[in-house]
Amino acid sequence: MRAEQRDATRDQIVQAALTSISESGYDGVSTRTIAARAGVTQGLLTYHFKSKDALWRAAADHLFTRLNAAMDAGIAGLPDPSPAAVRRETILQMVVFASQHPEMLRFIMDAGVSDSSCDWLVEAHLRRVYQRFCESHAETDRADLPHLFYILTGASVLIFSNASKCVQLSGMDPLTPEAVRRHADLVADLMEDRALLGT
Repeated sequence: MRAEQRDATRDQIVQAALTSISESGYDGVSTRTIAARAGVTQGLLTYHFKSKDALWRAAADHLFTRLNAAMDAGIAGLPDPSPAAVRRETILQMVVFASQHPEMLRFIMDAGVSDSSCDWLVEAHLRRVYQRFCESHAETDRADLPHLFYILTGASVLIFSNASKCVQLSGMDPLTPEAVRRHADLVADLMEDRALLGT
């Protein structure tokens, strides 16, 4: 039971860090603020994470482990694991995950402020996501892959990380299940366009 409680507390702190850092940036948030948001003492936070950088890395690990697990589960559930089906499912899972974790874009963008944090994030997580994308688009012109990857990243996340602005602008709440599915299908359709795939 104690181990379960310890893990639950750690997860609580990580989630609070992820949300706080995405809102205020790494430099704009203190571990005391994160501890208060998590509902724990500063001492308990320090027991689990010796530094703010260790906490930031744990938050990134948490985010990308869940993203990869969602993509793996989606692909494993395909009745027809053809390259086209895997490609579409990968995109759909990325969009759905982004809707559930709208803090992802802000969190990733904040990492670019520091060279060392950016280098770590690329090597620890982003490279794997990019390689998965490239493998699922093996027939695409390699010169187009970086462009398509960032088009997909922006299209997957931006509407959800700016949900309140979307509601003000269009009257549509992009976080409803219907809107998420529609957006996922539209992004997948765009990425499957024959001209984009170079076929």
